[in-house]
This record gives sequence, C-alpha cells and structure tokens, in this order.
Amino acid sequence: MIFGRNRNENLERLQNVLISDKQFSPNKLEKILKSDAYNMLSNYCVLEPENLHITVNLKKDGKYEFNIIAESDRLKIFGSLPENY
Repeated sequence: MIFGRNRNENLERLQNVLISDKQFSPNKLEKILKSDAYNMLSNYCVLEPENLHITVNLKKDGKYEFNIIAESDRLKIFGSLPENY
C-alpha cells in the first residue's frame, strides 16, 4: 500500500486532486492569503507588502503546504490579552 491506503483509495484521491487542481489556482489563493495575512499582521508589526511572501505547494500525497514568510523591522506595542482569551 502506498501512503497507507489501498489501490482504490489511491486512485480516488488522485482523481480528486486532478479535478480540484483544474478548478484551483494557487496564484489566486496566494494573492488572497497575502492580503488577509497582511491585514492581520499589520495589527502587530510594521510591515510592507513586499516583505510578505506566501506560497502554496501541492505535495506528492495530494496535501497542500502553506509557507508564509514575513519580515518586519519592529513590533507594535499592544496591551496584554484578557485572562479568559
């Protein structure tokens, strides 16, 4: 067995990956993720969009790997979180 599945499960997984890849654009997802990550991280640090890099990779087993690299010169000062957060 490859990846701990039987042959039929592997074929079904491969078909699902091939079908979803036709409908899925990693470049579009990377742009959306970059926008969302920039908005979130800007609350905590001084960040320029060109210093935020996001890539989405499809692994051999059909899973997606997200890599996010952000470089900032300084963090913003913020209060402590409530105890029940």
